[in-house]
Amino acid sequence: MTDGRDDSKADSGGEGAPLREETLSPWKAKGKVKPDAKTDGMGDTRTKAGEVSRKRPVLITLDGRRVSERFVLDLPRSVVGRDMSADLILGDGEVSRRHCAVTWRNLGDARADAPECWLSDAGSTNGTYLNGDIVEEETRLADGDMIRVGRTVLGFFLKDERVLELDQLLINMALHDSLTQLYKREYFFAELHREFDRSRRHDRPLSVAVVDIDYFKAVNDEFGHLSGDEVLRQFADLIRLSLREGDICGRFGGEEFAIVFPETDEEGAWNAAERIRSAIEKHDFVINPQTKRKITTSVGVATMHDQFTDKMELIESADKALYEAKQQGRNKSVAFSTDKPHSGLSSTQSYGNDT
Repeated sequence: MTDGRDDSKADSGGEGAPLREETLSPWKAKGKVKPDAKTDGMGDTRTKAGEVSRKRPVLITLDGRRVSERFVLDLPRSVVGRDMSADLILGDGEVSRRHCAVTWRNLGDARADAPECWLSDAGSTNGTYLNGDIVEEETRLADGDMIRVGRTVLGFFLKDERVLELDQLLINMALHDSLTQLYKREYFFAELHREFDRSRRHDRPLSVAVVDIDYFKAVNDEFGHLSGDEVLRQFADLIRLSLREGDICGRFGGEEFAIVFPETDEEGAWNAAERIRSAIEKHDFVINPQTKRKITTSVGVATMHDQFTDKMELIESADKALYEAKQQGRNKSVAFSTDKPHSGLSSTQSYGNDT
């Protein structure tokens, strides 16, 4: 990563002068990497003499399915809990709705050398633990402290802002499909598992959808795979614009995508599926600078039911509904029925009518 300056200026001294030798990583010290003012691309973000390095407090999950998920603190008081009103929401059944809080006392103080953060319990049922000891009164946090809430362990760290930028880039690369920028299959299933458990534990509605581009092979055959990739990018953008905040969408494979709709019953999921299907149908896909093409999609929807024992049964039911949509002629949304597994609602009918 560079800051956009001409490297030739860095060799002549003055404002663009290189970093002092003792501040360089071993790669730079050996002359293998040209220094710049921000980072060497290997995680070295030390600054020039006299430049202030700003630190930010960060909570990082250190165990469970959400391992390495980060929460950068930016409020005077950040609440951790299970409630939707918490600032850091944890889907852990042993975490109270408002479990604990981190107070950043010197936020906004430009003279402060480092963030001064304090941990307090918020009247939780199972207690808040700091480095193995229960928190009975507000306690100041130090870099590297371990906080346990319920079954979740959070690490408290003070991170240089430039390290955070690099970390975020690496996290985005790990979690997101490079072509569509939607979640990768592995992360999507981790989120589906979490929402499935939450739905069963708290008896809350949950729906999923599987979305597939109709006749996508014909696009690749006629225009080539680069044009097919462009269609996939536009298709993913249209799905993203049709979703609510909190909905989770991933690339399921090839031209197939999957969506988790938390707190959504069958009717709500059906409406969301139709919103996506209609947006795709109306869009003029740019195949190349000279060609536009209409493309349609088929959508299968399934909603949480007592008969589903794990997340795979739920997603497989949506896949069966997608197959039914294809059988009905494509460009349709079909909702899986627990009574008649291969029947559902087509997009040509109003909600609640039989096919």
